[in-house]
Amino acid sequence: MRRIERMPTPGSIAAGQTATVNLPLGPTYHRLNIRMMAAATGGTAANVPVADWGNYIGEIRLMVNGDTRIEIDAADLVKMNQYYGQTLDAGVLPLFLSQPWMRTWQGEDNTAYGTAAGMASFTLEMDLKDDKVIGKLEVYAVQSEPKPFGGHLRIQRFSQQMGLQGVKEVSDLPLGAYNMLAMHLSTAAIDKVEILANNVKVIEMDKVIRDAHQKVIERVPQTGMTHIDFLTERRLGEALYMGLTDFRAKLEFTADNVNYKLYAVSMQGVA
Repeated sequence: MRRIERMPTPGSIAAGQTATVNLPLGPTYHRLNIRMMAAATGGTAANVPVADWGNYIGEIRLMVNGDTRIEIDAADLVKMNQYYGQTLDAGVLPLFLSQPWMRTWQGEDNTAYGTAAGMASFTLEMDLKDDKVIGKLEVYAVQSEPKPFGGHLRIQRFSQQMGLQGVKEVSDLPLGAYNMLAMHLSTAAIDKVEILANNVKVIEMDKVIRDAHQKVIERVPQTGMTHIDFLTERRLGEALYMGLTDFRAKLEFTADNVNYKLYAVSMQGVA
């Protein structure tokens, strides 16, 4: 059976500090649940409301051997979880490593983090916001039998900017032997999207078609976000292989001076 265990107490639990948890090596990690009670200065700590995580935690990082494998702002993690149909409860912010929304258990579990071999350290970092009263900060892990570190979920964050309305071409995402699962952009000011892989068009959709299609596959498009999902039928095998000579995303912006984050969600560590 899968077990749920409380991890070691984070270090540096204080407003404005980086809380760090050294996760024990050995088991396979499927999910990390961040448990937090907090309040604004002068208030009484309570379970953090789902919509308010960004007021209490800034960036969250999951690191393997000192290398950041997941980097995401807490507020954006809430929206990403909700996009995949997850209902969140106040006081708990899950970081999914396995993906329970996939159709098969292989698809669900292939992105988990095995820690039984090939890993010297496994660390979760959380940047806590200033001027907050923190009543509780704990991390719980959903674990299964030991496996070596191999295929795993990665979330890379890229800060980008678009000055004027029109088409922006993103062509500088890393290429290599990994599989792209999705791209999540922290702006809704994008209408048409085209994705070209080695000059072959693999996606061409406007916002209406994109949102309608994602709802068919049981996604929940989020306010203030643009989602480009390569797993159109919830099958991990449909991911876009990035061992390419050329990858371009053409994004049609409908507003001026847009500063946004692009999260590239991928499966890495497998041939």
